[in-house]
Amino acid sequence: MAIPEVDPLVLDRLYRSDLRSLRENAEHEGVSKRGSVEVLRASLIRHHVLSDLDLSWEGIQSFSNRELGDLLRIFGVKASGSHKERRQRIWLHVTQDANRLTVESLATMERQKLVDLCRNLEIPSNGPRTVLMGHVAGVLASQRRAWGHIKRSLRRNGLLGDPKLETTKVRRSGSESKIGVRVPDVASLEDVSDLLSRALENTEPQDSRVLQNLSSDPGKFGRMVGTVGLVRGPTWDRSSTDLLISIMSVRGLKISSERARRDLHLAASRIAECWIGESDEILEGIDLESLRYRFDNRGIEELASAIMRSRSE
Repeated sequence: MAIPEVDPLVLDRLYRSDLRSLRENAEHEGVSKRGSVEVLRASLIRHHVLSDLDLSWEGIQSFSNRELGDLLRIFGVKASGSHKERRQRIWLHVTQDANRLTVESLATMERQKLVDLCRNLEIPSNGPRTVLMGHVAGVLASQRRAWGHIKRSLRRNGLLGDPKLETTKVRRSGSESKIGVRVPDVASLEDVSDLLSRALENTEPQDSRVLQNLSSDPGKFGRMVGTVGLVRGPTWDRSSTDLLISIMSVRGLKISSERARRDLHLAASRIAECWIGESDEILEGIDLESLRYRFDNRGIEELASAIMRSRSE
């Protein structure tokens, strides 16, 4: 079963997203929002990147050893091991919650569920309950920290370059491999002005003044959004909005309510839609990999520190 072409930008965003962003993504896509952050992340990777694949137990059996290695790399977990170990790991990662399925949890598990686990993990499923517990515990011990959580480096930094896959292609496109922060068009700025004007209703006085200021000068708002885009990249998410609000605060445009934060996120997202186009009016064009090296976590932290210092001055 061939693995479809992989879009590294989609993977990068899913690796770096926090629980709130993942839940918003899931709600938008009609994916269940239940479960831990890593369960949700795996579900969204499956939905956005691997939707054409059968990742049921039967489907997993049809993959070659190399294909399983690529699947594990796409999910962001440990990829080494034998063919059977890889089958076990991918099944655990896409069907189980590592916070719930632990060696300790086996003590209270019904026998039939232990039998089902043994069958799905391809280990002996006969014998008394204690023997079954021992079989499953052995697999969980050998697979410890190899599933259920993406690698820490991916969670912190995202992809630093294309994923190294053996059996499928990584999407490459000139328009997608460049940062395309563009000057917003007139229609987008008018939409932003309307969005912020409508947001004035039932808004706290301080927030209302800020939204009124930005609504009357959407170009200023667009420039601040563009600044964040040049630092964080063209995919707008909640962390981008957090940085935008910090920049606004430095400029005396402070907001306090969650409602105003949501309204600003919607308005900024509308401007970010302009960045995915064919226009040549790009403010700056930098290879995505180069941008990530220039603005790594340390760089973002230094920028945040500078903002905090300016607030206290």
